Amino acid sequence: MTSQTAFAKIDLLQPAPTQPLGYYDYFGKLLSPQEALQVVVNKGLNPNDPISYQRVGAVKITKELVAQGEDIFFNRKIGDTFGLQGVFGLGQGFTKISNELGVAIASLQGQPTTNLKITLQNDLTVGSRTFPQGTVISTGLKVQRGQVVPLGNAPNGDITCAICHASLSNNGKILAGVPNGELAISLLIALSPNTAAGFARLNFNPLDPQYKGNGKTIIDSKGNKVELPDPEKFEKAFDDAVLDVPFGNFESSPDGIRNTTQIPNIFTFKDHPYAADGQFAVGPFAGLSAINNAVHSSEINLLAAAQLSAETLGIDPEVYIGTFLQNAAVPSLRLPEGVIVKPSEWLRKLVPNSTQAELEDQIPAPRTRTYPNLRPSLFTYNGLVFSPNTQKPGDIASGPFLFANNAMSAFQNSLVPPANQTSENWQALNSNSVKRGAKVFEKANCATCHIPPFFTDNKIYPIDEIRTNPARAQSRLGLNNLLVPPKLYTFNTPVPIPANAEVLDVPTQGISDSPTTLPKGILPKGGYKTTSLRGLYLSAPYLHDGGAAVRAGSLKVDSNAIAVVDKSGLGLSGTLSLGIPADPASSLRALVDRDLRALVVKANKANPSLVRSNLDGTGHYFYVDRQAGFNSNQQTDLINFLLALDDNPGSF
Repeated sequence: MTSQTAFAKIDLLQPAPTQPLGYYDYFGKLLSPQEALQVVVNKGLNPNDPISYQRVGAVKITKELVAQGEDIFFNRKIGDTFGLQGVFGLGQGFTKISNELGVAIASLQGQPTTNLKITLQNDLTVGSRTFPQGTVISTGLKVQRGQVVPLGNAPNGDITCAICHASLSNNGKILAGVPNGELAISLLIALSPNTAAGFARLNFNPLDPQYKGNGKTIIDSKGNKVELPDPEKFEKAFDDAVLDVPFGNFESSPDGIRNTTQIPNIFTFKDHPYAADGQFAVGPFAGLSAINNAVHSSEINLLAAAQLSAETLGIDPEVYIGTFLQNAAVPSLRLPEGVIVKPSEWLRKLVPNSTQAELEDQIPAPRTRTYPNLRPSLFTYNGLVFSPNTQKPGDIASGPFLFANNAMSAFQNSLVPPANQTSENWQALNSNSVKRGAKVFEKANCATCHIPPFFTDNKIYPIDEIRTNPARAQSRLGLNNLLVPPKLYTFNTPVPIPANAEVLDVPTQGISDSPTTLPKGILPKGGYKTTSLRGLYLSAPYLHDGGAAVRAGSLKVDSNAIAVVDKSGLGLSGTLSLGIPADPASSLRALVDRDLRALVVKANKANPSLVRSNLDGTGHYFYVDRQAGFNSNQQTDLINFLLALDDNPGSF
């Protein structure tokens, strides 16, 4: 913990250091060329051979690697075609509104937009909801100047990282790393014909009697005949649950918990560990390559979760696979009619080679056993690693083992929050409100955990201490007793992996108590990482669940008090649940003012959809308000300081 004397010597408005080119990442440690050379020498290898560095697990950060990572980030699809398109039907879902998208883009006449609005040409039914013809829907999709396909989308329905983690400025410039907080993920996902293939992402049990009906009968792993859920009932119920999720939020981990998560920014340098609970903490780039791997594997590979479904969800793997397949978007992938089968056996007859189906561009990590019986590790929570074949023609992610994940990490670590050039920030800087706010930040002891210049201490705090809604903190608890030590192949290893491939032990010292336990702070009940405060003006609403949300124009603030002038604008129910952005300044005020927070929490808890999704805005009870000894002007100064934390906070 940094002492207050040390804080007095720190300029809170100084620019944060950036990722240096020519240095090496060594499992999260940033090494100078001389330090990396010494690591290689200590391993008895030749420091003049670039392969030696790859063999010890060091990644050289170069301009070329950053550019390759950027290319993959913007242009390479995520997800296996078999699962995401053939079974889930993501592209088919987009097709339902393709005419509307085409008309909306054409109406732009080549101009950019930060939020493509479509007008429904016909009634659109999703789950239990029907959107009438003529309804205007804000999709949150970004369209660049002169483009006919939204940013992060492909004409065939494939998506890239950019759909969630890039935005556009008002003049159409791409802002890489900025979260697309307006994205109508819930609707765009629920449009898919077999959204329920992702049932493990929510607390849905396929064998719940309420879904009984016309489901197919299968043979489970114990040889018993089991009736699957009625596909129409199950899909309708799951679509309804997906539509509960506010815009700018997503469900990804197959943990059986409704723990929808706000799209984060990816100004990732020195912001480890990663994810709300800090679960990605080991491996190259301090866990960043692990979360990139997850995005391309465990978080989007819908079928691979069947490996652990019995242990983590209490669902027989054959029931899992059968439920996944019986309503597949492509009819030929559905379970056969009039025949009782064991779904896993039928699947392998249909697609004998799993690498041409659910394991597209994914390989088992070393010493995790064999698919479909892989064990998780701290690096890969489904035992798989996204690493396309080294000589795969036309694939920009092709390279030696872990190349694509490491390249994306190098790119993401090169990103910094774009300058806050709003008129409000100009006024706050010129009136010295930002400087006064920095002093409030220190006086309120915010810097105890949010240590400058990255405004994080890189720690995970137990849920009992943070007291935020626990759903996101508990995501990986079910895996703790299943973990094997994390290991990776050396970074010069070609893919497919040869029989004599070298294996690296992934260091976990200081991160977890043992190589087979979750990171410190997560056990025993779950925990949350200290979130960096950089780029806050671009990432409203706030808290680990994004529950501190207030719509613009809802508050009247003067030197004496805060008045709520529009109660309908409080909470997620008055913002992202309606597709309306949360106002950064007002939402930060809800974060630091206990009376206003109580009203926001009350509004969230009055919305059944938010309650079901575990979004309430509770916790992190560290206030800067009258009860804490600060007046409204000081609170405003603090908010202006927080909103100024861009690439160079002290200047405009």
